[in-house]
Amino acid sequence: MFRSVLGLILVALPIMELMQLVRCGQLVGFWATFALVVGAGILGTFVLSRQSRGALRRAAAALEEGRPPMADALDGAFLMMAGLLLITPGFVTDFFALLLLIPPLRHALTRWTIARMGERAGIHAQTVGADGAQPSPADQGKGPIIEGEFERLDEKPVDPPSLRH
Repeated sequence: MFRSVLGLILVALPIMELMQLVRCGQLVGFWATFALVVGAGILGTFVLSRQSRGALRRAAAALEEGRPPMADALDGAFLMMAGLLLITPGFVTDFFALLLLIPPLRHALTRWTIARMGERAGIHAQTVGADGAQPSPADQGKGPIIEGEFERLDEKPVDPPSLRH
């Protein structure tokens, strides 16, 4: 299903882009259309270089603070995607890039992506205290509590002292 949708997008997108470029050229002229495409490419280059470095700094700061960097890394990935979409010539990709540059929309997409990744991985997180109560206002913002079991696979079993000679 995903492959067929992706294939359809990869075939339809260049056709839609070409139609939009021709239509824009008819409305405002070749040079204005050319200037819009080049301007979007320059903006995309700026977004890609400037914002991706900021996103990497935010992800590194999250690691230093002991927070998972997933949200910061995804935010940076979406900013980089916006830059790449702006560099791609055409107005359809520019529209989606501009949507990704709106912080509330990008953050909502980041939250949705993290939740979707958690669902696919079988992780169900909920924000509750250790006793099952809702966290106090002082504890809010420290992240969800995820209950689970784990087993360390990289450690070798140690013989009890009584069995050694």
